[in-house]
Amino acid sequence: MPIVLKRLTNSALLVGVSLLLASPTLANDKEVVNPSCKAEPENQCAFGELRKAKLAGKDLHSGNYDTARMDEADLSGANLSGSSMQVVNLTKANLSKANLERAHLHAAQLMGADLTGANLASTTLTKAMAMGANFKGANLNKAILTGADFTGAVWTDGRVCAQGSIGQCK
Repeated sequence: MPIVLKRLTNSALLVGVSLLLASPTLANDKEVVNPSCKAEPENQCAFGELRKAKLAGKDLHSGNYDTARMDEADLSGANLSGSSMQVVNLTKANLSKANLERAHLHAAQLMGADLTGANLASTTLTKAMAMGANFKGANLNKAILTGADFTGAVWTDGRVCAQGSIGQCK
């Protein structure tokens, strides 16, 4: 019997830690900063501090931006294809015409972000918080949207998503 309880306890602990790490409200909220973060291709910018960064048109493909602070950054036209951006904060970021193809944006904060004309083909947006984001003209072909909140977002066709638009625009 103790073995079963230990397994249950370990499983519960693992689930709790996973939920904690996947919570977008915790995206680097402790001001942990990665001093080696450089805005370049194939970088290691996990926990990076890139708030309000001017990175328009930059090639940043295949980078690691997990839990980075990129809120209000100008990433318009940037190439972020193949990047890992789990639990990244992109609140009010300008991602218009950015290439995010095959990027992994699990639990990303995209509230109020501008993604007009962005390429999000084959991108993972599971559990992303995209309330009020603008996706007008964006390519979401084969994107994984499971659990993403699009409440109040402007959809690819210009319509505004209704309250409770989880995993799709209603």
